[in-house]
Amino acid sequence: MFPSLNKVVFLDDDVVVQSDLSPLWDIDMNGKVNGAVETCRGEDKFVMSKKLKSYLNFSHPLISENFKPNECAWAYGMNIFDLEAWRKTNISTTYHHWVEEVIININIHVVFKHFVTFLGY
Repeated sequence: MFPSLNKVVFLDDDVVVQSDLSPLWDIDMNGKVNGAVETCRGEDKFVMSKKLKSYLNFSHPLISENFKPNECAWAYGMNIFDLEAWRKTNISTTYHHWVEEVIININIHVVFKHFVTFLGY
């Protein structure tokens, strides 16, 4: 994936950049693939109270066996991806596995349920 790049900063389309983002390139991610802002710590209790139970259906055994409901979720609007760390893992395979589990087998995530089309490839 992007063999000439070491890091990628992903910003949602509604993010307004108001200052220089170059310090993001210097963040030591300690070998982790994704750097993101947690959404379960902070003063704003509405925004900063998001845990995985806010997003996943823990009544389904596949979810409850693999995730902890009170773990912090993270803000989707800004993520840093360390592509060197990515290349050292099998995270692409893991990601595709979970997409298949959610869409094909579970089919419970409301966001996906009405907004997915299967493309032949």
